Amino acid sequence: MTNYFQSFDLTPSFAIDQAALEARYEQLMVLCHPDKFAGAATFEQRAAAKRAADVNEAYGVLRHAVRRAGHLLELHGVDLQELERQPASPDFLFEQMMLRERVQDFDSLTSSEASALVSDIESAYSETQNAFVAHYDRDDISGACAKWVEFHFQQKLLDELVRAQRQAA
Repeated sequence: MTNYFQSFDLTPSFAIDQAALEARYEQLMVLCHPDKFAGAATFEQRAAAKRAADVNEAYGVLRHAVRRAGHLLELHGVDLQELERQPASPDFLFEQMMLRERVQDFDSLTSSEASALVSDIESAYSETQNAFVAHYDRDDISGACAKWVEFHFQQKLLDELVRAQRQAA
């Protein structure tokens, strides 16, 4: 498995300097962008295209909180596809279902109800992220896995919320 943190000269950690990540991404793309190899031999063009694709993939994972958290777990041997099939607690799932229903009705909410919903979802997301980090930093991979499952669910809900806000605007 490729360690995306190594690709960017970063220590594997959930907390990363986004500005340093961006700067390193730009440096790497200058070095391997396929346009730079337009006049080169075919194998060099392919190698540059592959390297650019790898850099783009790594950058996409590292800049996204849930994907970065998942990558950290993968580096510990966790199979994310298997983990995605793990059930979350019934209470958590019920809460997600209730929030999702409120998101689906976003355009009918009053301004204060909409603000409260946004706050609830963002707070829950932040709390789960912090819980993931706490488990991961203690090398409690099992606990981090459980929180990642919730984090993954909450990211989907947050994405739905953003779409609902755009449609309501």
